[in-house]
Amino acid sequence: MVNLLRRAASYAPLTAGERALLRLGEGLLCAGLVAMAPVVARALAQQQVSWSDTVRAALAAGAVAVLLALSKYARAHGDPALTGPSPVIVAPSDGRSDSGDGVAA
Repeated sequence: MVNLLRRAASYAPLTAGERALLRLGEGLLCAGLVAMAPVVARALAQQQVSWSDTVRAALAAGAVAVLLALSKYARAHGDPALTGPSPVIVAPSDGRSDSGDGVAA
């Protein structure tokens, strides 16, 4: 998984399954945060946590994560291949171009 994350960070070409796996990881991470929010809120407010409600929220969020990953897998076959990082072009703030040698063009 670490290798996959490194390849994705370097914009290496990924298969449809690898893209879907990344989407699943992202969705499960978000699902964990969604499930954790009511636990923290109730623990701070009432000093009591309804674990059955928390488990239901976690399962629902996890199911959504799986559905999003399946959707990504189905759509990833039509995605264009990643060619590498996009170049970033930054214009000078005063509107003039500067070649970097101290002489304005």
